[in-house]
Amino acid sequence: MDRSHTERAARVASASLQGHPPAVSAVVCETYDLEQVRRAVTTALAPLGGMKRFVRPGMSVLLKPNLVSAAALDRGVTTHPAVVEVVAGLVQEAGGMALVGDSPGGPIADNDRVLSGTGMVDAAERAGAQIVRFDGVAWIRHGGADYFVARPVLDVDLIINLPKLKTHVLTLYTGAIKNLFGVIPGTRKREVHCRAPGVIDFGQALVDVLELVRPGLTIMDGILGQEGNGPGVGGTPHPYGCVVASADPLALDTVVARALGYRTGEVVYLEQASARGLGVSDPRAVQILGDRAALDFGPLDLPKSHWYFRLPGWISKPVHRGATIRPRLSAAACVGCGRCVEVCPGDAIALEKQATIDLSRCIGCLCCAEICPQGAIEPRWSLLARLIGIGP
Repeated sequence: MDRSHTERAARVASASLQGHPPAVSAVVCETYDLEQVRRAVTTALAPLGGMKRFVRPGMSVLLKPNLVSAAALDRGVTTHPAVVEVVAGLVQEAGGMALVGDSPGGPIADNDRVLSGTGMVDAAERAGAQIVRFDGVAWIRHGGADYFVARPVLDVDLIINLPKLKTHVLTLYTGAIKNLFGVIPGTRKREVHCRAPGVIDFGQALVDVLELVRPGLTIMDGILGQEGNGPGVGGTPHPYGCVVASADPLALDTVVARALGYRTGEVVYLEQASARGLGVSDPRAVQILGDRAALDFGPLDLPKSHWYFRLPGWISKPVHRGATIRPRLSAAACVGCGRCVEVCPGDAIALEKQATIDLSRCIGCLCCAEICPQGAIEPRWSLLARLIGIGP
């Protein structure tokens, strides 16, 4: 157990939350032109004290983008390399040593392919940053559960979180807090999904990770994100046209979730994080700086929220299986790549020429839909789910 890192993370969090209401800075940015991104990030950081408030000379700084899969950049799935390049450059200018790392949804062996396919290797090289691979882990016992966290995450002086603004068919929204789930390497994520299959249980696991791994700064890539059935290629790309930054990841998620159209309490894990004192989930208690128009997203296609998703994973099996979301495979779109087999926590997917899903073993985490490079797996609402108002 890495107690020293846990204590250091707690000190970082405490220092960032004391004395003032949390601030979230938002700036309009509509393209990934490198100069425009640099201007937007610099402008967003200015009211927070600039990069030099967070980075001191000699610090090792991990940039943690969202690299769930090697999807095409125009799908809005992963943090854009222009954002990573700009932030890495600002870290270097402040005297820090910039490192770039994440773990995709599949096996650790996929890391190099995803890092290269998402443009991270080239972005890091241009900025003079170093790619780190999440192949070594540290065991941490927290809240009665075991977590295996990538060793590079624990060895740095500062984490800068670089999430992508996306909807999420299970958790409704994925941003700063959800992005930290990537510090659990490769298929170790399956272990968490297996013991936390329900939205409440999985939310508690996300908050556990936030409590263990506290970023000192979050800069969200909201230039092109997703609506609909995100966060994988099944989601619909949407130009949100913004960059958002904060020292408080929960405050940032609170503001962005509200801008998407969610009411307070709908995104369950945000309330869970607030209950543990890990930030602020009341939008009235957050100071919004910069350009408020950057958060005017207009009407969006959002995943549906319902009371059912607040039920814990141990609810009786007949009800849980009868009124929930399950994956549905499009045979015409499936190419038999086997990515869904690799990530399925319940071993519910088999592969012959194409994938087949055993719904009796499925835990409803929808990792398969998130990782499928063809968008061949979509959420399927049962008849009971539609009758009680969960699905369309």
